[in-house]
Amino acid sequence: MRFAAKSDIGLVRKLNQDAYLVHPTDRDSCIVVVADGMGGSAAGEVASALALRAMEEELTNGGASDSAEARLSRAIRSANSEIYHQAALVPAYSGMGTTIVAAELDARQAVVAHVGDSRAYHLSAQGVLTQLTDDHSLVNELIRRGQLSPSEAAGHPQRHVLTRSLGTLPNVAVDVKSWSWMPGDLILVCSDGLTSYVDDAAIRDSLLGDRPPADKVSALVAAALRAGGYDNITVAVLAHDGEAKWRDCD
Repeated sequence: MRFAAKSDIGLVRKLNQDAYLVHPTDRDSCIVVVADGMGGSAAGEVASALALRAMEEELTNGGASDSAEARLSRAIRSANSEIYHQAALVPAYSGMGTTIVAAELDARQAVVAHVGDSRAYHLSAQGVLTQLTDDHSLVNELIRRGQLSPSEAAGHPQRHVLTRSLGTLPNVAVDVKSWSWMPGDLILVCSDGLTSYVDDAAIRDSLLGDRPPADKVSALVAAALRAGGYDNITVAVLAHDGEAKWRDCD
């Protein structure tokens, strides 16, 4: 199984407040995490970095007897506590936070946990793209209530307003989903710097074909840059090729 990942500052922002981690484990699985920080000055960058550090410590040290669902939920709650604690201690970090999407994948399933509007997708070998996460955002809540259509949401002035994020409250609810995958399938994990500007049809087109994961990552980042590059862009692509071991394709 293969993976590739990349983060790009984009064409507008002065700082890259995204952060990512891709880490094969000794459980024959792979951990992937994408965090999209928010906050004044460099606080968003601090929040996303804190989240990744806390996630890596929780997910790579111990807990092997737990389920992937339990590991991911616990790690995200730990990251939330760390960010909230640091924001309370340091005045410059007040109000900082981050989205997070994390997955643990083995040869049979992908377990995905998230808070916020960073996303995970599954592309089947048959070319069917499925969004595995449900955005914790104001516009998505309005869509669920029938008060806004998806086309209206795309241009809504409050489309980036989150209803849930890490670090802004002492406790956070974590959404977790298990999804089967098999040889020929792909998993995409990304920040909204991709999905806010590149629609699902274009994402699917960039993922199709026999190119290696690194080429698909580059194609997705390039698509977001062509769309204006208004935000930081982070993309990780994981490909199930039937092999038992994980290989970095950067």
